[in-house]
Amino acid sequence: MPGAVTREPGTATALLLRAAAYFVFWVALAGTGLKDLAAGLVTAVIAAWISLQLVPAGELAVKPGRALALFVRFLWQSVVAGVTVARIALMPNMPLKPGVVEYRSKLPPGNRRFLFMTYASLLPGTLPTGTDDTNRIEVHALDTGQPVAAQLAAEEARIANVLADRAAQ
Repeated sequence: MPGAVTREPGTATALLLRAAAYFVFWVALAGTGLKDLAAGLVTAVIAAWISLQLVPAGELAVKPGRALALFVRFLWQSVVAGVTVARIALMPNMPLKPGVVEYRSKLPPGNRRFLFMTYASLLPGTLPTGTDDTNRIEVHALDTGQPVAAQLAAEEARIANVLADRAAQ
């Protein structure tokens, strides 16, 4: 049956795990009212099914400990970004040099590179604006005087370190 959720081993488990994660997230946001739980359960299952269509089971397996460390780092960077934005807002004459930086990714085209680009878009001062099949990513930077490409390379290495190698699975 085309589009069936159970096309490969482990997909049913992935569906249950993703649905459980989405449901926990729903409960954290909406609460534990009976109507909220019913809507959350339906929504979580639908979201899990859609996520399996977009990112099949096993395609982006992560190393949990490393993912947690990256998440903690990301939270810290969010605080730093907030302070940076506040400084820019309060001192608008800061010597920034906005512009576009070309970055060459080591990640292959597809979900792994898009995950990195999404992560990079949440970092202070960078916004990936496009990519192509030659591993080139265009990044809008608030200050091209900073070592933007080197910072992106370090973050890309962290993302790659979190992702489990599909060949090793």
